[in-house]
Amino acid sequence: MSLKYLLILCSLVIANYAKANEPVTLLTGIISSSKYHLVTAPKTNRWQVQIQWMAEEGTIVKEGDLVVVFDSGGIESQLEVNEEKLETDVLELLKLEMDKGQAVLEADGALKLANIMVEKTRIEASVPDGEVSAYEKGKNVIEYEKAITAKIKAQENYKLKLEEQQIELNKKNIEILKLKEQIAYQRSQLEKLSVRAKVTGPVTHAMHQWMAQKVAAGMNIQASWEVLTVQAASTYQVSAWLHEIDAARIDLQKSSFELTLDAYPNQSYQGKVISVSSQAEQKSQWSDSAYYRVELGFDEQPKQAIFPGMSVRVKLKQQNLAHNGQSDTERGI
Repeated sequence: MSLKYLLILCSLVIANYAKANEPVTLLTGIISSSKYHLVTAPKTNRWQVQIQWMAEEGTIVKEGDLVVVFDSGGIESQLEVNEEKLETDVLELLKLEMDKGQAVLEADGALKLANIMVEKTRIEASVPDGEVSAYEKGKNVIEYEKAITAKIKAQENYKLKLEEQQIELNKKNIEILKLKEQIAYQRSQLEKLSVRAKVTGPVTHAMHQWMAQKVAAGMNIQASWEVLTVQAASTYQVSAWLHEIDAARIDLQKSSFELTLDAYPNQSYQGKVISVSSQAEQKSQWSDSAYYRVELGFDEQPKQAIFPGMSVRVKLKQQNLAHNGQSDTERGI
C-alpha cells in the first residue's frame, strides 16, 4: 500500500472517530406555536379561585370562543348590590342638591331682607332731633343697631349654608365616585372570569403546580397559575428545555440541532435557535433542577401533519463549547 492511500485511510478513520465522539446532548421538546393565548388564573377577593368550566383538551376553538369560566365567588351578587346602591345614591344626590339649594336660597333671601331693614332703619335713625321726639329718636337708633346685628347674623348664616351645601355635595359625590370605581373593578373581574380565545387553534391544559396531573374543571388554583393554552394552527416551532448545568457549558448559537418527532421517528429535521429564556424555570415533575426554555425553529417545515403538544426529540451537537469542558456522553432530560 502506498503512502498516499495510507494517509487517506488514516484521515477517514480520524474523521469517523471525531464524529463518533462529537459531544451530543439530548433535549426534551414539544411542538408549539409562536402565536398563542396563555390563560392564567385571575386575581379575586380570595386566595384561590375555582374553575367552573374548561374547553376540552385537544378541541379546536375559534377566536372569540369561550374557553374557561372561573367561579365568581360572590362578585356578581356584590356587583348587583353596588349597582342598586349607586342608583339610590344618585337619587339622594339630586334630593340633597334640591334641599341644600333651597336652604341657600332662603339664607340669601333673609340676607337681602336684612339689608333692606338696615337701610330702612338707617334712614329713620338719621332723622334730625328737632323733627321727632327724643323717645322716637332713641327707638329708631336701637332698631337700626338691631338691623345691623341681624344683617351680620344673616351674612354668617348665608355663608354657613353655602359651606354646608359644598361639603355635603362633595361628600356625596366622593361616595358615588368610589362606588363607580368599585363597580368598574368588579365588572373587569367578571370579564376576566369568563375568558375567550384570542387565537384559533387547539386547546392544551396546563399541569397543576402541586399535583402530577393536568388542571381540570372543579379544581381550586391560585392567582397567576397557568390554566390552559390555545395555540394557533400555524407558525409551528419546538419548545425545548435545557438543563442549567448544560446551559452553563454549551454555546447554543454555535451548535446544531436535529429534530425528530416521536410520531414520525424515521424523519428528522434541522433546527435553529429562535430565542432562549433569560431565567431558568423549575420543573418539579422532572427533578429539583432548573431548566432554560429554548425555542427552536424548523429550517424546513415538516410535510407531515403536526399539532401543538407533540413530543420532539432534540439532538444538540456541540460544535463549540462556551467553556473548555469536554463531554463524550449524551445527557437526556
